[in-house]
Amino acid sequence: MIDFPLWFRILAGLLVGLALGSFVTMLSYRLPRRLSIVLPPSQCPQCHANLRPRDLVPVFSWLVYGGRCSHCGAPIGKRYIIIEIFTAILSVAAFVAFGFSLVTLIALIGIVALITLSIIVIERERE
Repeated sequence: MIDFPLWFRILAGLLVGLALGSFVTMLSYRLPRRLSIVLPPSQCPQCHANLRPRDLVPVFSWLVYGGRCSHCGAPIGKRYIIIEIFTAILSVAAFVAFGFSLVTLIALIGIVALITLSIIVIERERE
């Protein structure tokens, strides 16, 4: 195993974590509604416009557009940015602790599963 510098493991964890966080937001929305996780592409919940790749960049898109849809201006919930940041923090911790290893991959799968399940349970209790 190659021992990468700490800054590189933090950066890799951050980038992977943000992408996984975006995936978790999609899973936690679609799974309880029994929607496909493949199709249709991500859409604005208000105007149903398909989101472009630039609309899907974790955290940054939300910040650039001020937490609003780039098509219709409808507010986008803070849940998205919170989930993305939380997933990124845990992913950075996994990369820092385990580097680039099978253990990290297993930890990332666990992080995605546990956060997704937690969000689904929390949102069901609010209904």
